[in-house]
Amino acid sequence: MVFSYNPKIGTAYARAYALYDRVPQQNRLFFYSTGNDCANFISQCVWAGYGGWIEGMDPNTVDANRQRIKSHIRMAPFIWYGSADFSGSNKWCRVVEFHTYALSDKSFGPKAVKIAEGDWNSISPGIIREGDVLQLVVQSYIPGQYGHSIYVTKAGRAWHDILICCHSYDRLDVPLSSFVMLADQYPRVRILRFVGSRFYK
Repeated sequence: MVFSYNPKIGTAYARAYALYDRVPQQNRLFFYSTGNDCANFISQCVWAGYGGWIEGMDPNTVDANRQRIKSHIRMAPFIWYGSADFSGSNKWCRVVEFHTYALSDKSFGPKAVKIAEGDWNSISPGIIREGDVLQLVVQSYIPGQYGHSIYVTKAGRAWHDILICCHSYDRLDVPLSSFVMLADQYPRVRILRFVGSRFYK
């Protein structure tokens, strides 16, 4: 069955869990690692956008979401999955592996289209949409290699109008310009946009 991708639900999840250390323990769903969690969090947002997450923080809804995670609803078991006990598969929790997997030709699992890639001057902020995943080269991590992922929660015509959520370090609805102004540290960006795809359940 083909499931559409709903960026509004992905955004709702991103906002609910961006500041994860402030989420009450009883409402937490996935494994959380301070300072080393960006791709794990992005996969969670994408999972939510495909309908993996039921929006809500009441005890019954949280329990239902925990069961959905254990049952791998909107995941690709043994390939792309997360859990409450550890960070998840490599394709779930690593920046480069997530990118390669999301863009790969496959029958089941999340599918993305690369909208653009380049330095900040070569990309128009107006092409970015809510629900897009941005990946950034991080010079202090491995020079020239993509090492950070962020989730777009609001589109805009200018960098300061676009809002993002991310982990590593946790940020809730901060302007994308906070990264653009550090172009020496984050010199390149690529934009991934998710589309409808098949899942086993």
